[in-house]
Amino acid sequence: MVRPCCGCVIGVISRIPSEIRWLFRQVRPFLRWHMASFFCISAGSLLALLSPLVLKWLIDGILPSRRIDLLIGCVGLILLCHQGRAVLGSVGSYLTMLAAERVALSIRLRLLRHLDTLSADYHEGTAVGTSMYPLNEPVDEISYFGSDLLPSILRTFIAATLTLGTMLILNARMTLAVLPLVPVFLLARKHFRGLLEEGSNAVQRHRIAWSRFLQEHLSSILALQLLRQERRRERVAFLLLGTTVRSFNRLFKTGVWFTFCTSLTIGVATSAVIGLGGWSVLTGSLTVGGLVAFYSYLANLFEPLSGVAETYLRAQRTIASIRQVQAVLAIPPSIQSGCPATTFPQTLPWRIELADVRFGYPKNRGPLSIPHLTIEAGEQVALVGENGAGKSTLAKLLARLYDVSSGSISIAGQDLRNIEVDSLREHVCYVPSQPILFDATLTSNLRLAKVTASKVDLHEAIEVVGLKDWVGTLEAGLHQRIGPGGYSLSGGQRQRIGVARAILQSPRILILDEATCSLDSVSEQRLLLDLRGILPRSTIIVVSHRRSALLCVGRVIVLEAGRVVEDASPTSLLGNGGAHFRLFNADASTLVSYRANRQT
Repeated sequence: MVRPCCGCVIGVISRIPSEIRWLFRQVRPFLRWHMASFFCISAGSLLALLSPLVLKWLIDGILPSRRIDLLIGCVGLILLCHQGRAVLGSVGSYLTMLAAERVALSIRLRLLRHLDTLSADYHEGTAVGTSMYPLNEPVDEISYFGSDLLPSILRTFIAATLTLGTMLILNARMTLAVLPLVPVFLLARKHFRGLLEEGSNAVQRHRIAWSRFLQEHLSSILALQLLRQERRRERVAFLLLGTTVRSFNRLFKTGVWFTFCTSLTIGVATSAVIGLGGWSVLTGSLTVGGLVAFYSYLANLFEPLSGVAETYLRAQRTIASIRQVQAVLAIPPSIQSGCPATTFPQTLPWRIELADVRFGYPKNRGPLSIPHLTIEAGEQVALVGENGAGKSTLAKLLARLYDVSSGSISIAGQDLRNIEVDSLREHVCYVPSQPILFDATLTSNLRLAKVTASKVDLHEAIEVVGLKDWVGTLEAGLHQRIGPGGYSLSGGQRQRIGVARAILQSPRILILDEATCSLDSVSEQRLLLDLRGILPRSTIIVVSHRRSALLCVGRVIVLEAGRVVEDASPTSLLGNGGAHFRLFNADASTLVSYRANRQT
């Protein structure tokens, strides 16, 4: 006997949309709030049932007998029902609002944590606006479901059930006249369900496109002004907004037709019931008070049902929002710690070895291919080559921003994929050409690398990168706020702060990917030489296009079309007339040829 019941329960659960089951799992930790709210809503619905009965008593009993004492009691009961329902409804709404806000907070934090785990292939290939969108409107829509939509559904269900039961007791014949509304409404719901779902998904897609455009536009306004492209971008914005408005209009029109069909059904049923009730009063089978009470119940039944169309429309938008959140959470991070994962090796020399490494970005015809490469611990190495040669790609592979397609990269004999990601990030520091700075103080930006860094550490790092005199001119010194992205700083100052942050981390391996390209040649050389002094045992890998940076390293690795073509000291490479020589003399020879052609 138990197994069939279990099978029925499982069958019922399987029919519930997966989005609703997912939402229930998010709501479950806060279920006690919803249960308390459900109790308040139920109690309020019971009080709503009492008012028509009191009204019937007033019309059929109190007024004909002219009992003033009963009239006073009747008025008190009606006031109690009205205010009690209002208070219970307010308390129930407050409880569901608390639960909904906590659910929204939990979902947003979960999304943010998940986005933090996603790797460079996602973040470099996805617009910031696209990543931001699920954290905003979809979560707000889900929160609305918990705070307003769910209580509305509960009130509708409880009120409809209790009201129909009371109406059957009061007058079964007139109640049966209401029942045809149910299949008619279900047919209307079935007809419009697919249209509403498709329309909700279209609105979501267009809103994402607008959010992506807006983020890109607002972050590029100065460049657009310089290029005089404001009007062109405004036309693109107009087209995107127009598409969004049209999709929302189509969804709204579908909702209007849904509302019209359901309202027409409700209106016809109401008219039939009033007509039948009036005839019953005329024939003496129903009292005037009974008719008034029955009409009140009918209004209590149709009032929530008349809003079912809007409720269903919002429910579809909520389900579409849940799908948006689920889609983001379903994206797996491509960079994960191995199983079992080990910590970064502490005692062995940190030799870097590449064996049969191949890697290519999607749609990239020229993949990186390095059969064998070794970088000894403590070396200062430069990666050079033309644009697209694979320098930055190799640097990102060494920092494990990406994983190799085949082959392996190891440090001290351990494959990078088997080292815990956090442990690897602690000891391998990658500094890009545009370091990320936050709208906070200079100290806060520097301590991102080492929260426990002392003032002595901060001043030492600032001095090494050549910012000591500049910091001395700041009104608040190291506590000066630098604005969003360090907008008030020069490119060289931002790069120096990025390198100073790396110094505070004291990495075993430091990778500078064009991280000094905004400095002049003398400043760049001085900084790279000082780095060797403050990080004497660290391996320093410099990606650069400039000859000045190469005078500070002991070894140059030249890449061409994703392959290592030369590997020796900078002086020997400059003298052999090979790829390295051609690379750093190409600009000069091209300029001489251009000037000669101009003169001719």
